[in-house]
This record gives sequence, structure tokens and C-alpha cells, in this order.
Amino acid sequence: MTIINAAKTIYSLLNSVKKQHRFITAELGEILADAKQSNDGSLDASDFKKITHYYGLAVPAILGDSICALRGFKMTKKERLALTYQGAMTGLFDDFFDKFNMSDEQVKAFMEKPDELKGENSAEKLFLVFYKNALLNAHDPVLVSKYLRQVYQAQIESKKQVAPGLSENEILDITLKKGGVSVLFYRASMSHSFVEGEEEALNEMGGLMQFGNDIFDIYKDSNSNIQTIPTTAKNIDSVRQLFTNQMNKSFALTEQLSYKAKHKKSISVLLQ
Repeated sequence: MTIINAAKTIYSLLNSVKKQHRFITAELGEILADAKQSNDGSLDASDFKKITHYYGLAVPAILGDSICALRGFKMTKKERLALTYQGAMTGLFDDFFDKFNMSDEQVKAFMEKPDELKGENSAEKLFLVFYKNALLNAHDPVLVSKYLRQVYQAQIESKKQVAPGLSENEILDITLKKGGVSVLFYRASMSHSFVEGEEEALNEMGGLMQFGNDIFDIYKDSNSNIQTIPTTAKNIDSVRQLFTNQMNKSFALTEQLSYKAKHKKSISVLLQ
């Protein structure tokens, strides 16, 4: 990447982030203010930060805009709404497993029967608000629900990472699946149809993103005794090689898609 192209990419990313910050304030401000006011203690500062500065910000501003760059036209307001609500619900969904230790059946009920539930605490109520609004604005809510069930299955599998004894291949498989289905969950809400091979390409790209996230989280995961490729590797060279292999595979599959060449190049630059 040249210095000029890097500068253009950074400038574009900063603009996307600023735009999404304003969007969150405008569209989620009242919901979040009400949630803080009525909070029974099940929501903490980190939950709100994930909504406004992490998932709720990055899903539309980075992933969503990257997919729009790939297809060649800008995000609609309805797509931005769906992606924002999906991002906002992500941290709360993770909390069902990590913080509240909900049973598999309880989590399934939230995914499959959101209209029949009211939520027993502030966290559950806020999740339902976000999930219902995500489905309301998604182009294909049935497809979104389908991929959320796959995210759920990947979360179940990831529980194995807290117990010792997993092989490198098992850890890598869990990592790639978790990231892959998450990207497909977000992609499913957008208005354009998948082209041939796109599901596989984005699945691999999502795995690459999760791998990268694990590299950044090595200190936190190590302290929590969570087995990831970085926390269990004997040397950095093996991590680098696995990451490079996944990156090359992801970009090769993206290159085969029927989108325009300049658009395929743009998403590779954005996600590197």
C-alpha cells in the first residue's frame, strides 16, 4: 500500500467512524438514556461502551462500509439502522454466556421468540429492544435469525476454550467459525443478494478478523486462561504463518467474486 493510498484509507475510515458516532447519538441516544435511568445493575459501564464505542460503532462503520465498498454503492439508512442494532446487541448477547451463564435453552428463547419475552432484567430488556429493531430493519430477517443461531452454536463451541487440552487445529477451527458466522450475521441484514462464493469468502474473512482480535486480546485471554492460537503458541513464527495463510485464503476467495476488480481491491485494503 502506498503512502497516498494509506492516507486515503485512514481518512475514509475516520469519516465513517465520525458519521457512525453521530448516528448512534441520533438513533440510540434516547434508548440508552432510558436504559441508564432504569438500570437495575445488570448493565455496567462496559456494556454501554461496547454499544457506543465498539460493536455498535465498528460493525456499521468498518465492516458495513467495507461490504458497501465491495458491492459498489453506499449504505442505506435502513441498512445502517439494522447493522447498528445488530452491533449494539452483540455485547449483550455475549453477556448471556460470559456474565450471566444462561442455559442454552434460555438463550434459544431470546433468539427464537423475542416477541414473546419481556426480559427479567435491564440487560435482557435492552437486548430485546435491539434485536427486535434489528429484525425490523433487516432486509431478510429470516436469514439474520438463521445466522444468529449459527453464532449461538459457535459460542457454545467456544466454551471449550476455557478447558486445557485442545489441539491447535481445534482452537483454530473454533476461532475461524466464531468470526465467520458473526460476519455473515451482519451481512445478512443488507439489501443486496449474496453473489456466488461470497458466503465462503466472508466466512473466511470473518475468521481472519477473529484471529486478529485474538492477537490483540492475548494479555486478557491469557489472564483468563482462555486458549487461543496466540495464548497457546510456542513461538510467534507459528502464529504469523497461520495468520498469513488465513489472510491469503480470504483474499484469494474475495478475488474470485464477481464484483468489480477495483471494489474487491478496496475491501482488501480496508480489512488489512
